[in-house]
Amino acid sequence: MPFPNKGQNHKNGIKNEKEIVNHFNEHPDNPITKYLEKKYMAPIISWKHEGGTQQKKDASFKLNSGKTGGVSIKNHDKGTFDYENTTKCVPGDLKKKIIDFKNKNTDKSIPNKGGIRYELDNIFSLYLDNISSGEITELLDKIYQKEEDTKHIIINDKKMKRLILLDKSNLDPYFNSNNHHNFILKSTNRAKTSRQIWIKSADGNEINTNLRIRLHLNNGITALLGKSKSNKTSVPCLKIQQDNVDKFISKCFGKVITNY
Repeated sequence: MPFPNKGQNHKNGIKNEKEIVNHFNEHPDNPITKYLEKKYMAPIISWKHEGGTQQKKDASFKLNSGKTGGVSIKNHDKGTFDYENTTKCVPGDLKKKIIDFKNKNTDKSIPNKGGIRYELDNIFSLYLDNISSGEITELLDKIYQKEEDTKHIIINDKKMKRLILLDKSNLDPYFNSNNHHNFILKSTNRAKTSRQIWIKSADGNEINTNLRIRLHLNNGITALLGKSKSNKTSVPCLKIQQDNVDKFISKCFGKVITNY
């Protein structure tokens, strides 16, 4: 099964998703398909690649009953994977600061490091220093509640050459706003524009969620300042990432695994 094993870019991600869908269509007796058929008490007619940046489901399966279900696909090799990469939750005051930065620096050259790049990082870092627990809760809950028909996650564990099906309820402990967590952010060395998400309990105990919030420009500083040939615009995005993926997988319940 020729899944791409190098690169984490969007193009390879889409290719990988299509390979997984093709595998399920060509091997209908795989454990994941059989599990879903048993769960929904109907045969799966076909799998379809969905993709796109405006929805969470990367693939869907159609049952002979006419119903469909969505699946979010995450690729895991040795790094993190994203749950969300959105412009929608970026506050207006931060957007204004980026516009002001753009207007002030449009005619300036862009160094490889330092200079105005450092200035931009400081804008993002200051915002992360002041983000509230309520704002984090709202962002995580939007990810959790988004697309009611997408109830499953498939992790492509490239190191072990296996696909792991998880129920979305594995995200409940940290993503569900009904838990009323008090979230705090912690910085790490050389990670100026991202923070680890921790929970601080009433007794003062701190729990690492192994989630990370990152703030960045979707197309980089060159596009923001009009110096990119490939992209004409660049806007701030909030990203939620899963750190320590192997640890996350080990703690998940109800895993269904298909080897390839």
